[in-house]
Parts: sequence; structure tokens; C-alpha cells
Amino acid sequence: MRPVRILLVVLALVAVGLAGWALGGRDPYRQPAADPAVTQATSPAAPSDPAPQGRTPSAADTPSGAAAPPAPSRPAPRPRIIGFGSEPVYPQKGGFWQLPPGPGEAVLITDAQHATRVEFLLTPTGTGADDRAVSLGVDRDGGDAYVTHWRYADQPLLAHLTVRATGPGGTTEQTVGVYHPDPEQLP
Repeated sequence: MRPVRILLVVLALVAVGLAGWALGGRDPYRQPAADPAVTQATSPAAPSDPAPQGRTPSAADTPSGAAAPPAPSRPAPRPRIIGFGSEPVYPQKGGFWQLPPGPGEAVLITDAQHATRVEFLLTPTGTGADDRAVSLGVDRDGGDAYVTHWRYADQPLLAHLTVRATGPGGTTEQTVGVYHPDPEQLP
């Protein structure tokens, strides 16, 4: 039963990603290229003596003798986290995943576009706690989603679980709270 649930979570993440892409959530940096025929027809005035075919323009082709400026390059797209979940799926209360009493293991799954590395971090709640973050795992192969396994102990926990996607265009994060009850305070 457990492998079936994992497969269903992965399929759901992929479906959400594809639906977002298909419904226009495409990367704004990847606009379709203009049709050369339309661009040429609508340009104000074409030069009367274009550069000969088969060679690139040189400094001698420009009126001032200066080299032609390099073509502008597009910045790399920033990573985008499409979905983030766990297996088993935990109930949420007040924006926090409610972990069941006792020790356990969770498979953390995320789908991210334009990422080359995804790290899962656990940070205690509170002001200035960022330097106490603990890495739960790093995945560099997102071919079938980014995944890590997290084993938690039977101890109280109130923390933030952060997914950090990193790629050539920068870093993106998504955070969810996690709560694990104190075993001594359970009835």
C-alpha cells in the first residue's frame, strides 16, 4: 500500500506541474521567438547594403570602425517550486503539518523547475534561529522529482521545514511548519 501512495503523490506533483505549464504558467523568460518574416516586414527601414551572406559583420563594416556590440544574453530563469508534499500525507492545522505521536519516517517530495539542487532544511521556530537549521538531505537529480527521507525521533518538535531550490538563475524557497507532540503530555 505504501509504494502505491508514494507513486500517487509523485504522479500528483507531476500533474500539477504539467497543468501549471499548460495553463500559461510558463517561464516568462521563454517567450516564443518572433517570426523573421513578420519582423522584417514591420521593421522601419532595412539597411540598403546589408552584410553579405555567409560572414559576420566586422569592425570594418561599422561606420565608426568600432566592433559591433555583443548580442544581449538572457538571464537564466530562476528556480520555481511547483509542488511540495510528503508520504505519508500529514494533516495540517494552523499551517503546520501534524506528525503522529511516536518516532516515524517521512518521504519529502518536491517538484522544481530550473533547479540543479534541492535541499530540505529543518529550522526551529523563533527569532534568529536560521543559523540552527539542519539539513535533512540534498537531491541533485530531479528527473523523477526531488526526494529525501526524514526520520524523526519521539520528541517534541515545533519547526519550519524549508525546501530550497537552487539553479543558475538563483534560489527559491518554500516553507511549511511541522509539529510533533511531546510524548510526556499525551493522554
